[in-house]
Amino acid sequence: MLNFKIKKQFFLNCLSAVQGASEKKGSMPIISNLLIESIENNFIKISATDLEISIVTYCGAEIISEGKTTVNSKKIYNIIKEFPENKEKGDEDLFIKFIENEAGVVTISYKKTVFKLTTVPASDYPTIIDFESEDNFNIELKTFKTLISKVILSTAASEDTKRNLTGVYFVLEELDGKDYLRLVATDGHRLALTQSEINYNGKKNGGIYDLLKIGVIIPKKILTEVLKLEKDGFIKILINSNNVIFEFEKQSDNFNKNTKLISRLIEGKFPDYNTVLPKDGYKTSIINTKNFYNSIKMVSLLAEEKSHSIELSFSENNLLIKTVNTNIGEGSDELEINYKGEPISIKLNSRYIMDFISNISENNLSVRFNTIYTPFVIEPYAMSENESGGSDNKVKPMQVIGVFMPMRY
Repeated sequence: MLNFKIKKQFFLNCLSAVQGASEKKGSMPIISNLLIESIENNFIKISATDLEISIVTYCGAEIISEGKTTVNSKKIYNIIKEFPENKEKGDEDLFIKFIENEAGVVTISYKKTVFKLTTVPASDYPTIIDFESEDNFNIELKTFKTLISKVILSTAASEDTKRNLTGVYFVLEELDGKDYLRLVATDGHRLALTQSEINYNGKKNGGIYDLLKIGVIIPKKILTEVLKLEKDGFIKILINSNNVIFEFEKQSDNFNKNTKLISRLIEGKFPDYNTVLPKDGYKTSIINTKNFYNSIKMVSLLAEEKSHSIELSFSENNLLIKTVNTNIGEGSDELEINYKGEPISIKLNSRYIMDFISNISENNLSVRFNTIYTPFVIEPYAMSENESGGSDNKVKPMQVIGVFMPMRY
């Protein structure tokens, strides 16, 4: 029977890391549980899965007797979280006891506080997919999270739509002799694209290289879990024809097991996003990022709740932002901008625009447009027409392009 002692904060951190993969209300009750098992070197392994994504992590503990069991994910997390912080002088570490008996009941205790949880046999827990391969690549976690955050809001919101739009498209591009990891997401109404140079040291024929040259679609859910992780260092990415694994650096010098996030890939073909990227002949305006965001946010207070529509009217060095809600009223604001083209008014979804602008750190942004029917493009001013050469649609490292389809009048 499994029996160990563990520091509260260690245990809580591990339980927190796997919460996103445990199914809260599923057809299989056992996937609401975590699999906890003892392994070598005084560590416990904690696994969670909802059959689509899985998370596996490791915690240092004092193993008293070996074993494995499953307990309800949400309940044990809430119990450990509510144990008091130990503020007794000279006793800084709060150790929690975890004891399973022969009847399959787990006792979790600290001093006079005792909880008892029923368990489900570990043998009933689903097998979690895992694989090892030398064919992989590393990317700094901070960089990877930045890339994900720039595009993930543009994925389709639910699986009622085409499933191939509910994830992020990962594709390897070679630019100027260097390898770039490009991420693209779209829900059919908007598109976001970003990329960063990666250090790919694997073989360049077959395996992960060929898969990424074609491109794979990774579910939004597993990428959301990556964004939640507060870690430093690098993440290793492994991909086969059906699955992806994000693996983090070793957690201690005397232990070679790593936290892993595992997911199935989404089947299907991703849309040809190159067809909507800006071409020659687009009009360009330079706008202060903060002012643009704040103005849209203010005017959209009166936008229709379903469409969130606003109208952007461009004239020489001026932008009028306006919304009309027949049931409530109307609102407008004007901004001084850099624009020399013909006057034009374009109707757009304010929520989509704000989602995208919120991830732009540059002081100014460039907007490009052609007609009221063609895509409306936003990008940091560092990627403006002058700096990109004016006629190509290449994206510079760690930059981002947002493409939005205008709404009908």
